Amino acid sequence: MGVTNLQIIFDNPTAVFMPGQSVTGRVLITTSSSVKIRSVKLKFRGEAQVSWTEQESRRSDNGETENYSVKYDAEEEYFENKMTLVGGGGESKLEEGEQVYPFNISLPHQLPSTFNGEHGHVRYSAKVKVDIPWGKDKETEKIFQVISPLNLNDEPSLAEPKKEEKEKFYCCCCCESGPTTLVVCIPYSGFVPGQIIPLTIELDNNSNVTIDSVKIKLKRDLTFKARHPNEKTNFSSSELAVLRLQGIEAHASKTWTEQMVVPNSLMFSNLKYCGIITDQYVLNVEAVAGGMYENTDINVKIAMGNIPLTIAQDAPQFNIPAQSFDQNNPSNNQFITNPPAYPTDLPPPVPGFAQQVPPYGQPPFIPYPQQPMNTAQIPGQPSLYPQTQMYNQSQLPYPDVNMQQPAFNPSYPNLNTTEANPSAPSL
Repeated sequence: MGVTNLQIIFDNPTAVFMPGQSVTGRVLITTSSSVKIRSVKLKFRGEAQVSWTEQESRRSDNGETENYSVKYDAEEEYFENKMTLVGGGGESKLEEGEQVYPFNISLPHQLPSTFNGEHGHVRYSAKVKVDIPWGKDKETEKIFQVISPLNLNDEPSLAEPKKEEKEKFYCCCCCESGPTTLVVCIPYSGFVPGQIIPLTIELDNNSNVTIDSVKIKLKRDLTFKARHPNEKTNFSSSELAVLRLQGIEAHASKTWTEQMVVPNSLMFSNLKYCGIITDQYVLNVEAVAGGMYENTDINVKIAMGNIPLTIAQDAPQFNIPAQSFDQNNPSNNQFITNPPAYPTDLPPPVPGFAQQVPPYGQPPFIPYPQQPMNTAQIPGQPSLYPQTQMYNQSQLPYPDVNMQQPAFNPSYPNLNTTEANPSAPSL
């Protein structure tokens, strides 16, 4: 008896929106009989939350050390929009049958993208509540996604070549040998998921120490910032891709030109307007010394976006024609991307013969040859990024030892969309 069905239905069936867009739809209420109500209210909210628990110790009054749990958290609210669809000034009545109430709200222009992480999230929701006097209220919540475009062309420095250099001296048998110099060059530092990162690595080993190998890692660093009970950060890092190159002997030099692929499965989120979660990317290049010697490593910061650099539109890496970004339908966009432009004093890259090591027991991710974009949606993520396909080994332009691992992006099922959640907080 009473309210038998309560739904929030978006006009956009994907429930994916961009900052500044209008969110339109309707609330559907079905009743089996006439129902007295106080009101029907609808609330839209955008917020970020961070939370984790740590074990700490303290000394008790009797002098003994005891352990206790401390919860660190923080919250940000980006908007809250409430509207009354029915009632609000005394009792009203819902007649038997189906009632439809349309809604239309505009999202703010500066919002972070939807994000789900181990210690925090950015979430957007719509919740409707039917207030029933002397009875149990009916309510339901529906999650929608916001994709905030990050245009790499808005930061001119990302289109410039970047070079990092580090020199290290080793002490051998009480005698200091010559230096080992590691140089890393990339032609630009802004990329999108699925794109190639061209690298030129120079290693000049004037020391008496053998360099066993050179490791290249694409890493993602997430930082969660708590504000209560005091300010504290929780840092986590994951490896998205790994390359391993052969080392060199003492008093030798070598130059590598390699290509590392940003995994298509990377679920990039623009968190520019989020103050409690940061998402950063770095290329770590490490010369691994033999014996007990300390390794030499360089970190090159790069940026991820979802609108790629357009240095030269006549040489797209994805073989995708240039097309403007459609803000009215973010799931139907195609992108052009960077050409293989390099500093004039460096040789052009060729497909490397490095052995890329896929940890976690995952199958290889093979990026060549590139095909036109497949707009199939990544599960749980809007279809913003170009997709690649798997190919037979005979089609590849390099030996079968060169493999790219997929992104390591854990999912957190407790953050999924909820329907008909009776325990949701009150409006």
